[in-house]
Amino acid sequence: MKKFICAVFAMSVLLASQCSAVAQDWPMFRNNGQRTGTMQGLSAAPRFNGKIAWTVRTHHAIESSPAFYKNRLYFGTQEGVFHAVDTATGDDAWTFETDNWITSSPAIVNGRVYVCGYDSRLYCLNADTGELIWKFTTSGGIMTSPAVADDAVYFGSNDGYVYAVSLKTGWQKWKFKTDAAVTGSPVVADGVVYVGNRNCKMFAIDASTGKQKWRAVVGGPITAAPAVSNGLLYFTSQDGKIYCARIKHQAIIWRYDAKAQIETSPLVCGDKVIFGDISGKVTALDAQNGAKKWVFNDNRSIFSSPSAAGNVIYVGSDSEKLFAVNADTGQEMWHIRFDSAVKTSPVITEKAIYVTTSGGSVFAVR
Repeated sequence: MKKFICAVFAMSVLLASQCSAVAQDWPMFRNNGQRTGTMQGLSAAPRFNGKIAWTVRTHHAIESSPAFYKNRLYFGTQEGVFHAVDTATGDDAWTFETDNWITSSPAIVNGRVYVCGYDSRLYCLNADTGELIWKFTTSGGIMTSPAVADDAVYFGSNDGYVYAVSLKTGWQKWKFKTDAAVTGSPVVADGVVYVGNRNCKMFAIDASTGKQKWRAVVGGPITAAPAVSNGLLYFTSQDGKIYCARIKHQAIIWRYDAKAQIETSPLVCGDKVIFGDISGKVTALDAQNGAKKWVFNDNRSIFSSPSAAGNVIYVGSDSEKLFAVNADTGQEMWHIRFDSAVKTSPVITEKAIYVTTSGGSVFAVR
């Protein structure tokens, strides 16, 4: 990969809004183990103005939401190459080639990268060098982003199984059979794996034994990762609805009909849950009762799962834009246009927002 093609601002430019906390990573899809999509652990949220700081082009479509770990950005491409990019120079620190395309977002824990490929494999790589530590093979292409908890990595496959694999050895701990392909990413919370499948079912699976605890059946395929917050499980479906289940009671307590197919994972931001749909709407609901708070409309399909820092939401669109939206009001603060559609979830750090596009570019936005 070449050095930056575009450098609008020097990398040493300070943020408009300074933050006293140490640098924070965004080491997995939706940032944290609960998949809430929020930036955490800072004394003050960074503020950005929507200016491109730099651009890197891979020339291959990117539908793998990146992860940020120790000043490197990690992501895969439709070419099947997994990249670790040094955000200070724009160069590849290393690359790793798989045998098929990658839509999985990696999880990076304790210096190891866990990423799935459509070549049916889960890979464990050294985060510093890209060296293969171990790999695990399933019977179907893998599109999900892995979740890591305790001593296992959890993921689903198009072969219809959910797997738990040992972090240390790469050996299977258990596998759970569903009745359809699993393309939505799992979340692990309080010893339970929550994951949906393409036959309209959301499963709650004991993380240690692989036994089903309960399930919910909805009206359409579940293709996005759920989120867990304050004892509630939020998940979206292609039936155009978002659902909220109270985990303690193992029951859905409310649902909201967006009247358009939903492909994004829910963002839990304060007292709101927020999602996008293919009609171009971003909708904010009351996280407790599902009442509508506001709607932002771009009129172009949204496959990008929104992310948030403080009271600002960042979301990409098929209109080739990244939007910054006020989380309290739903009003646009600014937007920036790229070279192609943004179908991935933005990664937020203290210094920049990192965005990948279907045209194969990586942007740092300040």
